[in-house]
Amino acid sequence: MSDFIDEGKAEPAFRYKYKGVFDYDKLTTFLIKWLKNRGYDINEKKHKHKMSCPHGFEIERVIEGWRKIDDFFQYEVKVSMHLWDAHEVDVTRNGKNVKMWDARIEITIDILVVCDYQNRWSSRPFYSKLLKFYIGYVIKKEIIVKHMDPLYYRVLGLGGDIKKILEMETATVF
Repeated sequence: MSDFIDEGKAEPAFRYKYKGVFDYDKLTTFLIKWLKNRGYDINEKKHKHKMSCPHGFEIERVIEGWRKIDDFFQYEVKVSMHLWDAHEVDVTRNGKNVKMWDARIEITIDILVVCDYQNRWSSRPFYSKLLKFYIGYVIKKEIIVKHMDPLYYRVLGLGGDIKKILEMETATVF
């Protein structure tokens, strides 16, 4: 399998940090629905829930989605959530008692365009080198323009929706 990764890019595409009260169930169901509505197959890679300190729980959750574009390209979106000091609280919203979570949360979203996800060209050393040349020089711009950019901006919209669910405000400096 050959992945298309820009050289030197080791950080996730998007990272959001928040501390406060939010609806954890609404957030996770939204993320899963967002991936399903866009045709992604979903796998929950990790789900840890442990009592770490007297302040609350520590929760780690990784949801991966992948979508086949054609016989050569596949998109992968990985959403990682890490909560610290999480505990349930009762909040009154619009006159109703609602159970929500009070926690520190960090959400990271990674995106990847996978080339030759079926490993058709990675079976022999010559084909593997030919594939590396083809991806690195012949279709590199096509991958960036036709695949990485639309995927990036789609996931950027997901980040905006996550901010709305967490009721975050973005500070704009002029």
